[in-house]
Amino acid sequence: MLETLNQSQNSNVLTAWLRQVVDYAAKCSLVSISFFAITHSASAADLDEKALAIAEQVHTGRIACEMGNVVHISPDADNRGVFMLQMGKHRFRMSPVPSATGAIRLEDPKAGAMWLQLANKSMLMNSKLGQRMADECQSPAQVAVSEVMKKGPVFNLLDGPVPSVAKK
Repeated sequence: MLETLNQSQNSNVLTAWLRQVVDYAAKCSLVSISFFAITHSASAADLDEKALAIAEQVHTGRIACEMGNVVHISPDADNRGVFMLQMGKHRFRMSPVPSATGAIRLEDPKAGAMWLQLANKSMLMNSKLGQRMADECQSPAQVAVSEVMKKGPVFNLLDGPVPSVAKK
């Protein structure tokens, strides 16, 4: 009985603390907290339309990176919008996360892995260690964008919309 009471008290303290955090975040308009994202990795039922739209832009297949690294990205057959990413012995179950910059971002919150896909390259980060695991990764579409960027002038923001990601 005492153990149950302690668990109940701990739960009440945690709930009160979480309410304070959410209230503070709402007041400051700085942070959006998703308790589900903290405790679970996404499945198809968990992904909203925005995340599924991001997933449609993810480059899949064999992607060559610098220093001879190779990343393989494949859609999870059981979960629409979720991807399996493999590099060597590392395997991650990644789901799309909206970003303020428009970059394509996939995350595996359990492993602390993050895949960032830009117009001209992608990289795999270990957010727990703060290290790049792979950089200068390029799909064929990203190679084409990179070549155009090398040959042509840099985009001027005043000239109109700037392409944010390489299209499949």
